[in-house]
Amino acid sequence: MAINKKNPLIALFLSLVVPGLGQIYNAELTKGVMLAAGCLVLGLSFFLLSGLVGLSALLALIILWVSAFLDAYVTAKSGGEPLDWYYRVSYVVAMLLLVGPLALPLLWKSPHFSRAAKSIWTTVVIGAVLLFVATPYLLSWLMRQILISPG
Repeated sequence: MAINKKNPLIALFLSLVVPGLGQIYNAELTKGVMLAAGCLVLGLSFFLLSGLVGLSALLALIILWVSAFLDAYVTAKSGGEPLDWYYRVSYVVAMLLLVGPLALPLLWKSPHFSRAAKSIWTTVVIGAVLLFVATPYLLSWLMRQILISPG
């Protein structure tokens, strides 16, 4: 039963041009906005950060973008029917590891995780992000302590 009959090629093209636009075309506003925001953050991270962190952001951006246009195509082709693979454990965990907190809405929509597991994953992801952000400051402080200490 087709709920939302859309042209799959248009959805694919729109998400190729702007990640998330195909989802918006498919009447999945929240998913489209989250994908667009995630790609924007990763794109800015790639340009603003250097070295391995910038490269990691680029890799995550590419994976998220490919995921966005494939999802737009498959969703339009299925007539708007829910895609259960999109909420499966392996896909959700991969997205959490690649894009961190940007995948939290996906985690909380997945029926394959218990409430406790969702809470634990959320805590781990947010903790990892905070540690990632704080590491340069902690290392800088530690280096100052080592250089200043009498010895």
